[in-house]
Amino acid sequence: MAVTLKDVAEACGVSYSTVSKALKNSHLVKPKTKNLIQQKALEMNYIPNHSARALVSKKSGTIGLIWPSVDRVAVTHLISEINHAIKDLGYVMFVSIDDVAAASKKFVEFGCDGIVIFDEGDATNLSPEIYNNVPVVAYGVDRDIPYPIINVNHSEAMIMAIEALVDQDIDHIDYIGDIHTNDTRQIAKKEAIAQYCDKHKINYRIIDSTSLNAIETESAVKQFLQTHALAPGVICGSYDITVGTINALGPQDHPVLYSYDNIPQIKKLDYPVNAIGVPTAEIAQTIVATLDKVIKDEATESAYHLHPKIQKNI
Repeated sequence: MAVTLKDVAEACGVSYSTVSKALKNSHLVKPKTKNLIQQKALEMNYIPNHSARALVSKKSGTIGLIWPSVDRVAVTHLISEINHAIKDLGYVMFVSIDDVAAASKKFVEFGCDGIVIFDEGDATNLSPEIYNNVPVVAYGVDRDIPYPIINVNHSEAMIMAIEALVDQDIDHIDYIGDIHTNDTRQIAKKEAIAQYCDKHKINYRIIDSTSLNAIETESAVKQFLQTHALAPGVICGSYDITVGTINALGPQDHPVLYSYDNIPQIKKLDYPVNAIGVPTAEIAQTIVATLDKVIKDEATESAYHLHPKIQKNI
């Protein structure tokens, strides 16, 4: 049977309320008594009943995060950063890679205090029964949704990469990305490349990576290289696409590479790559700080705009 507060109280010879206060580290309990209770609880393998506490406080101390896939390095790293930020506010994070509708419904049923969703477009819209019952914050591209969204300006990042290449006298550019997708973030990157290059008469090609996965990108780029050479400047739509591209490069291929996803792992690559985008720690802090405001019913914006930076690694 599970050890209860009453069991700990009887073992220590103190009241139930004293044990409760001591385990919450309350200053109302004398240090000697507090240390005795905390040590005894540890010895007895006492585990707090958060469900019972939630019934009283109406708060579960949990945040749900919905993402359709965690098989990419950049996504996993961002989720880890969000988890750190959530822990700093005293919450515990649950992650679901289930269908958005199913995952969000379960988070509401479990009494999560808030939900973070990685917004990809209409397919990831949350229903009114979700956002009317639990605070929600999305990470994606500006669009008309009834909860705050964190926009990291993917288009701006692409333009920064193009301009950096042009500053190096590179006027032929390849963009490698997942182009057959409904993900608004990937669409924003592709469209920014095409529109900016067309406007400024910069030679460019868009190469389909076929996915955001490194292995599939490697295969796609190798197939492309059978009949073409890469341009002197290459922009990759994600870190994982960059890894796949590097693995596909032949001994004669030495393009200047810019990679979306500003994550620390970029420095560990053998090939010199410049990262573009908002640093993941900044994204995570903004997402969690915004969600905390929504939970506290404080005023929030409909969209928060973060601006990308270039991390040079040459």
